[in-house]
Amino acid sequence: MNLKRITATAVMTVSVLGAAVGVAAPAAHADTTAPSPTCLPNNADDRWPVWVDGQPPRSAGVSLWHDDNGWHVRVTHNSLHDRVFSGEIATTGTLVNVKGVSLEKNDALKVGPNGHALVFRFNNYGHIDGFDFNTKCAPALEFGFLTDGHRVARDRITIGAGQHHPATNPFDVKRTA
Repeated sequence: MNLKRITATAVMTVSVLGAAVGVAAPAAHADTTAPSPTCLPNNADDRWPVWVDGQPPRSAGVSLWHDDNGWHVRVTHNSLHDRVFSGEIATTGTLVNVKGVSLEKNDALKVGPNGHALVFRFNNYGHIDGFDFNTKCAPALEFGFLTDGHRVARDRITIGAGQHHPATNPFDVKRTA
């Protein structure tokens, strides 16, 4: 029994890491060799573009926003079958206070050892799955999302209360000065 559980956990971890790592690989991302910006007082990292602010209405795909409590990512769909959403968020800063929201036992959310990236894989049955996080000294965030192994269409990624869509997937959001 323990061997089966260990094997299943190892396979799931490899699946999560393998599925998500390919998302953020394109060169369109921020230069990860750039030095981190000077941190704001108390390491607060709350100066993000206003177009990412506020929760968008619930819609099929990925919803992403920032508010006084940090960053939020939610996924859902309207199809008859379950869908698998996966992805990666990366930064040269640090991702902190990462907390899953409405996750089931077969969902996975993992933060890298230095807090520079997180990967996730959610089996979604039409309800909400997601996570919240904060940043520390992050000049930009790199986002990449998949559904059932394919890139989520940019019009299925909704950002902020203004319901913006990224130009591409993967995409970057740069912190404002």
